[in-house]
Amino acid sequence: MGSFYVAFNAVMPAVLLVSFGYFLKTKHYLNEKTISQLNKLCFDLLLPIVTFNNIRKTNLNAVFDLSFVLYAAGSIIAAIFLLVAIVPFFEKDRKKQGVMIQGIFRSNFVMLGIPISTYIAGEQSAVLASMLIMVIIPIFNGSAVILLSIYGGYAVDKKKLILDVLKNHMIIASVLGIIMSLVHPPIPTFLDKSLLDVGKVGAVFPIIVLGAMLDFSKISANFRNLSITLAGKLIVMPLIFLTIAIRLGFSSQEVVALIALYGSPTAVISAVMAEQLGCDGELAAQVVIFSTVMSCITIFGIVFVLSFLKVI
Repeated sequence: MGSFYVAFNAVMPAVLLVSFGYFLKTKHYLNEKTISQLNKLCFDLLLPIVTFNNIRKTNLNAVFDLSFVLYAAGSIIAAIFLLVAIVPFFEKDRKKQGVMIQGIFRSNFVMLGIPISTYIAGEQSAVLASMLIMVIIPIFNGSAVILLSIYGGYAVDKKKLILDVLKNHMIIASVLGIIMSLVHPPIPTFLDKSLLDVGKVGAVFPIIVLGAMLDFSKISANFRNLSITLAGKLIVMPLIFLTIAIRLGFSSQEVVALIALYGSPTAVISAVMAEQLGCDGELAAQVVIFSTVMSCITIFGIVFVLSFLKVI
């Protein structure tokens, strides 16, 4: 019963926030334009501030684990190569293949990684998630552009890709946070408190916005491909790579950060990118919708099992 309460208390805050966001949209407190603006606010400002706060407040020399960072990055890269080889056995349409590959390996870690880690294991795990962001973002963004361009029939603009990654607000926030953590410059109390207060908003508000972005009207007949993608994203990825991580002896807080990495739903922006780069935008949108809804159940299951086994 204790494991149930751990899992329930870890997942239900996120479920309620997603539900609240969806409620705000259905009751017309938020319209499509407002939701789009709020999503941009989360990505451009709130989440970078959360990341900056988490890293700057941490003694990186004490918590940084190179093997952990390399494992997280290596597991995503390995998953991509495996999916490129495996997905064609299930689907022959290359435009759908690109969407399925991205839908499985690319999680909404930027928006949900820190909040989920905080809910499950507290600030220390959130710090680890913040550290992973600066490595995971370039891998997610770069590989998604390359794969979707190839499968959608577009040429990859390497220079633009590199510049977009370097200009990413989360990357900039991570680098600034590292500098602040290492140098420890004095920060006026009023500024420090203001940053922390905004960070509290940034740890919660993105989940509400995610709920407001759900659109069940886009559901259509992609059941087989959708089922395969969701199973790969929410069950197979966590099962394989969390098992390996536990076998390698990573700490409970590191495992929690990896739960957020592998178990989070597919990134919302993936649907937009799929449409822009010539892949199946409708299937991509459905993957985002259903992975967001079903991840509430699968994350609960993962936390419950690992708590029962005394791993976290």
